[in-house]
Amino acid sequence: HDDQHSDNEEELSDNEDSDEETDEQRLKRLKAMREEERKRREKEERERQALAMSVERFAIPEVLFRPSDIGLNCGGVVEAIVESINACDSIYRAAMYNNVLLVGGNATIPGYRERVESELRKLAPTNYPVRVYLPNDPVTFAWEGAVEFSQKSGFQKQYSVDRVTWEALKKTGKDQEEIWGDRMYNMNR
Repeated sequence: HDDQHSDNEEELSDNEDSDEETDEQRLKRLKAMREEERKRREKEERERQALAMSVERFAIPEVLFRPSDIGLNCGGVVEAIVESINACDSIYRAAMYNNVLLVGGNATIPGYRERVESELRKLAPTNYPVRVYLPNDPVTFAWEGAVEFSQKSGFQKQYSVDRVTWEALKKTGKDQEEIWGDRMYNMNR
């Protein structure tokens, strides 16, 4: 019976745990596991692509607000928002300052929404309320909205042109602006 018991112990695989495992088998199994872990970490270290950052972590997002810091002669994101709102009919501006929606990867920067709202408040007319919204997933929010909009009934007919129609309109000598301008005019009638 003891000979049979010894044979069973030797049959245990190196990675198998058992109450009947000998100290030698346990040691061998632990060494093998340790070696596997060491190899895994070495491979992970070789494949890692990390960029050590210090002040860049704060300086890079700052460029969004002050592009002049890197020599760009243009306004930052808040000035672009104000410029976009001011390009609209004045009757809509108060509502637009009150409904700014941040989307895209930059919106995930910690404190971004608060900073945009604070700086926008400084540039907006004092009698306009300013609210800046951040959706749960700003990275995919615009895409999801476009998908939802495109699935509305009548979307194809109202907001798109098939290739045959486009080419026929181009042959009449109309440029892109005229084609879309005509379509928008006809939709609003």
